[in-house]
Amino acid sequence: MKMLTELREKNILRMLKERQFVKVNEIMQENDASISTVRRDLKRLEAAGKLQRIYGGARLETNLQDETDFRVKSKLNLLEKNEIGKRAAELVQDNEVIFLDAGTSTASMIAYLAELKGLLVVTNGLSIASLLSDFDIKTCLVGGQLKNKTRALIGAEVVDRLRTFRFDRCFMGTNGIDRVQGLTTPDIQEAQIKSTAIEQSRDAYVLADCSKFDQTSFARFADLQDVTIIADECPEWLKTDQQLNYLEVQK
Repeated sequence: MKMLTELREKNILRMLKERQFVKVNEIMQENDASISTVRRDLKRLEAAGKLQRIYGGARLETNLQDETDFRVKSKLNLLEKNEIGKRAAELVQDNEVIFLDAGTSTASMIAYLAELKGLLVVTNGLSIASLLSDFDIKTCLVGGQLKNKTRALIGAEVVDRLRTFRFDRCFMGTNGIDRVQGLTTPDIQEAQIKSTAIEQSRDAYVLADCSKFDQTSFARFADLQDVTIIADECPEWLKTDQQLNYLEVQK
């Protein structure tokens, strides 16, 4: 039994190294283990400082300034991001002006926006702008200093430019969604851009897979009441708070 436990724990850590976040049901399937066994394994590994248990599963231990490279994030939780992006795109209408921030979650919307007429998309994401161009969507790229890790254009120039615009809707990614701390991201400059876009929008949305819940990063960019959260799974505290808005993707 001890060896089986050690093998399961090694496998869980391998899964986390590959994916950064794994769900409880994924661990159960790959280890042929019950939910109670998996929960005990995660509890032991968390006590040893090797992972962090979060809503729906576990992730590698992180600090407030940790930020995953864009290329790595683009390969994570692809099915969940696709469904979230599709649901978010359904909210956009012909002839609207929208803002997409420089995340992999917002990138998942783009293929579903291609059939809309008269759409203008403003973004500070270099990869987002390139993908919009691939789908022949009218795009305004807001210039600034390029942050290589996230492929986002940042700086005071971006914030100042956004303050001259108005948006029908904006769509944001996030690193953390916490009941008390709100919406957070590791970079203060990206937080300022997100905050500004939300202020300039009639409706604001945050796209997040369930790994982002009960997480906190360095810089807060909005309170939960400021946005509608679009997620694949939502915790009970979000569903039961009448002051908060959310859209849970139908599976």
